[in-house]
Amino acid sequence: MEPLPVTSIGKYRIDGRLGAGAMGVVYRAFDPHIERRVALKTIRRELFEDGERASLMARFRNEAQAAGRLAHPNIVSVYDYGETDGTAYIAMELVEGRGLSGLLEAGRPLDLPAALGWFEQLLAALGFAHEHGVVHRDIKPANLLLNAHGQLKVTDFGIAHIESSSMTMVGSIVGTPSYMSPEQIAGEPVDGRSDLFSAAVVLYQMLTGHRPFVGASQAAVMQQVLRDTPRAPSACNPALPAALDGVMFRALSKDRAARFPCTAALRQALFRAVHKTGTSHQSDDDRTVLIAVAPEASETCNAPDPAALASGSLRGNGAPLAAWPAAALANVEARLAAQVGPVARLLVARCAARTENLPALVALLVPHIPSDKGRRQFTEAFAEGTRAPAANHTTSADVSRSGQQLTAEQVQSAALKLAVYLGPIAHIVAKREAPRAASLRGLHERLADAIPDEHDRVRFRRDVGLQ
Repeated sequence: MEPLPVTSIGKYRIDGRLGAGAMGVVYRAFDPHIERRVALKTIRRELFEDGERASLMARFRNEAQAAGRLAHPNIVSVYDYGETDGTAYIAMELVEGRGLSGLLEAGRPLDLPAALGWFEQLLAALGFAHEHGVVHRDIKPANLLLNAHGQLKVTDFGIAHIESSSMTMVGSIVGTPSYMSPEQIAGEPVDGRSDLFSAAVVLYQMLTGHRPFVGASQAAVMQQVLRDTPRAPSACNPALPAALDGVMFRALSKDRAARFPCTAALRQALFRAVHKTGTSHQSDDDRTVLIAVAPEASETCNAPDPAALASGSLRGNGAPLAAWPAAALANVEARLAAQVGPVARLLVARCAARTENLPALVALLVPHIPSDKGRRQFTEAFAEGTRAPAANHTTSADVSRSGQQLTAEQVQSAALKLAVYLGPIAHIVAKREAPRAASLRGLHERLADAIPDEHDRVRFRRDVGLQ
């Protein structure tokens, strides 16, 4: 006889299965206390031998502790941990979408802008985790989810290392061999650079269609990770900029000290590599793709103290969004989107509800920007005496009739509006399209065509006065 279906676990109502594995089942569930749908990850302790049980439960609690201390748009939120009737569970954010692994199963390279966009979100998540003392240790496509809006979220912190935790796994091999760093395979201590190695393996797979280290057995894969240098990405996929090869080889270095020291440094190197290609191949649209990190930024991993950025007090008084002028929020959203992409709309809405003070709002948003350079640029945009206008309010029709030439301010304004929909690459797209447009209206038309989502395209056209 088949076991009776599970209808509830603790306070949670079970609505269906999302997946199952050797450790347990992940359910679609509902929290009746606050009326929220969640994903409920469970393990049944009696399925494991006594010797395994303690280690397994420690890993499971570690996942709840690691992810529970991280509140970031690109990390799956953990809401609750509990044990009941022989079952331990974690209640977490329900991500409606698909796993990155599903996109990579076909063995074909992903579109370069999409791959870099998702990788940028992965770096944002890892940078935030590392700043809070958490190393994931199992970055792989199966642990990277894409929601219905194309936003990437990191999940499964089951073997994460927490700096303040007494739990240690030094001397044991934990992770997935194809994506593990050499020091993990050797059973040595790990740090954020280990996560960056695994993230680089994921990027390599996205760009080429296959993993850099493959073999007939796990032992063979491990030997490759420890000894072999993979083929250059541009040799596997000729459409890739050759300048990316050096970045990838450094990110996949066997020597941890030779790798990029932090997410910001890797992000900066990617920007420089693609920017170099973009400026030398301006006629090739497929190669003109950039990540929004200033090329002159130094390899620094230190973030400014957000509290020092606010000249006013942070008033968590639930200020209604209506208290904010629409133009002011649009300005903040556009400038934040230039750093973090479309998720800026959600972040601004949440933070603006907590304060009516612009410096305080800026301080609340700064920690969500992954790069040191980006944080400085965002802060300086709102500094007293240097605040630049968010947009030139001259409509496309006005400029078209007057025959004015495009100015740098107009191109910048258009890029800020586009960034709400495309994210950091908007400035590069606008700069690329400006010389090809005879008027501001023409530029807006070209930028609208660059937005893949039809609904967003309509909103952009309305924002810039095309309809």
